[in-house]
Amino acid sequence: MSVPKIEDLKSVVQPYLAGGELQSYSTRYLTKPGDNYGSCMLAIAAKIKTLNGLIEELPLIAKLPPVTNDLYWQIFQPERTCITENKMYEIVVPEIQLLQLEAGLSKDKLFDALPGYYGSRISLDPNATKVDRNAVLVQENLQASGYRAGNRHKMFDFVHAKLVLEYMAQYHALPIALRIKKSELFARTLRPYFNRFNMNTTMGDEVKNEMRREVHEDLQLATNNNEEAVNEILERIQMYDEWLEQPEAADGLYTSLVHCDMWINNIMFKYDDRDQPTKLKFVDFQIAQYESFVHDIIFFLFSSVDCTVLEDNFESFLQIYYDAFIHNLQEVQINTDDYSYDGFLNEVRRVGPIEIPHPIFMTKVILADSSTLPEDFKDLDMTTLSKNRGLKTVTKRLEDILRLAKKFKLV
Repeated sequence: MSVPKIEDLKSVVQPYLAGGELQSYSTRYLTKPGDNYGSCMLAIAAKIKTLNGLIEELPLIAKLPPVTNDLYWQIFQPERTCITENKMYEIVVPEIQLLQLEAGLSKDKLFDALPGYYGSRISLDPNATKVDRNAVLVQENLQASGYRAGNRHKMFDFVHAKLVLEYMAQYHALPIALRIKKSELFARTLRPYFNRFNMNTTMGDEVKNEMRREVHEDLQLATNNNEEAVNEILERIQMYDEWLEQPEAADGLYTSLVHCDMWINNIMFKYDDRDQPTKLKFVDFQIAQYESFVHDIIFFLFSSVDCTVLEDNFESFLQIYYDAFIHNLQEVQINTDDYSYDGFLNEVRRVGPIEIPHPIFMTKVILADSSTLPEDFKDLDMTTLSKNRGLKTVTKRLEDILRLAKKFKLV
C-alpha cells in the first residue's frame, strides 16, 4: 500500500514545537483496514531541531480524512467530521482546562483525556472554509507515550470499564459546567461545531438497504428465528433512525458534548507495574455531537464490556458514572441539587431504548474476523460485514446484548 503524502506538514506543527523546527519526517500506516473506517491514520517519525541546536525525534500521529476510499469519504462526511474533531482540540480542551484553573484546580488535576495536540488544518488554502483532501490533524503518538490500544476481540473487564466511566463522566461534566458558567462563550464558540451527525443521509439507499437486510438476518440468527423478538428490535432500530432525524437537542441537565463512538478501538490505556490500567485517552471525536450523555454510557457498556461483567455490575456501573459526574461538577463549583440519582436513572430509561440499536449494529464491525478484511484501505467496503454473517462470536454477543437489554428494561 502506498502511504498518502502529507503536504507542508511543517506549517501545521511548527507553532506547537516550543520554538523547535521540523527538519524531516517519514510516515507509515498506523492502523490496518477494519480497525478504522472514517479516517486514515499515519504514524510520523519526525526529527525536530530544538532551540539549542540538538536534533530530537518526536513520534506523532497524522489523522487524514478517508482519502484512499471514496465510499467512506461519502459516508463519513469529512466536511463536517474533520471540523468537529479539530474543534475538540482547538477550543473545547483549552476552555474546559481554563475553567478548571479558574475554579482553583491544580495543573495536575486538569482534564487530560485527549492526546497532545500538534495542529490541524482543513486545507492547504488558509482561507478555505470547506474540508478537502489536504486536511490533517496532528496528535501525540500515544503508543510512544506508553499507552496501549485495546483488543476488539477481548471485551473490557470491571477495572477497565470503571476507569472508562470515571473519565467519561469528567468528559461529559466539564462542557456542561462551561455552558452553565460561560453560556455566551459556549453558544458562540463551541455549540455550532457539534450538530447532529446522521450517516443515513449520505449512505445511499443501496448501502442502507443492504445493511438493514444484514441486521435482520443477524437478529434472526441471534433469536433462533423468533420473529416477535426480531420485530421488537427492528422497532427500536426505527426509533434510532427517527432520533437521527430529530432537530438539534436543546440545552438540558444531561445534554453535553457526546463522543457517540465510545468503543474499544477509541480508548487507549496506560498501565502500572502490575499491568493495571491507571490512565486513559479517548480518541476519534469525528462524530461527536450535542446530545444526552447517556448515549455514550449505553453504547460503551453494550459494545465494549464483557457481558458477564456487564450483567453482574450494570447498576454499579451507573452508580460509578453518576458519582464521578457529580464530583466533577462540584470540583468546578456547579450546584448539583438538580442532579438527583433518580433523575439520572430516568434519563437512562429514556435514552437507553433509543441507543441499543447502535451496539447491535457495531457488534459485527467490532468482532469482524481479521482474515475477511482487505489488505488495502481502498478495498474496504460494506461487503466486509456480509463476510462475517453467522460468525459464532458475533451471534453470541448479539444474543447477550438482546438478553441484557431486556433484563435491564432497555427494550
